[in-house]
Amino acid sequence: VFVTNEPGKLEKITRVLADRGLNIRAFSLSSKGEFGVLRVLVGDPDAGVAALKESHFTVTRRRIFVALIDDRPGALHELLVRLSSARVNVEDCYGFVLEGGRKAAIVCEVEKFPEAEKALAGRKVQLISDDEIYRL
Repeated sequence: VFVTNEPGKLEKITRVLADRGLNIRAFSLSSKGEFGVLRVLVGDPDAGVAALKESHFTVTRRRIFVALIDDRPGALHELLVRLSSARVNVEDCYGFVLEGGRKAAIVCEVEKFPEAEKALAGRKVQLISDDEIYRL
């Protein structure tokens, strides 16, 4: 979601999603100067995009993958080494620890999606299906 960097703008976005009963599963906000980008992972992405567009926000839906990794030192580094070894550029990435603290969910947007899936397959990294992503 493209946002202006001003007080209350984030609150307006979360209000739209809350009013539609859409649960925010994860988010990341970055801004520079007058503008910013809010990345939001909601339980129903189609409904989230529709609700925000109806409320006149500039929204795009991006393809992501979510990888479950062990929550331990070096685990993220190992995932990123596999991607860079396969010449996959990470365009956006954020993560969060799941309940219990044994696993971390790493959300990535990459330029070469099939290559990323192939690089991570069977390497102590569990890629979550689209249905599972929105139920985290």
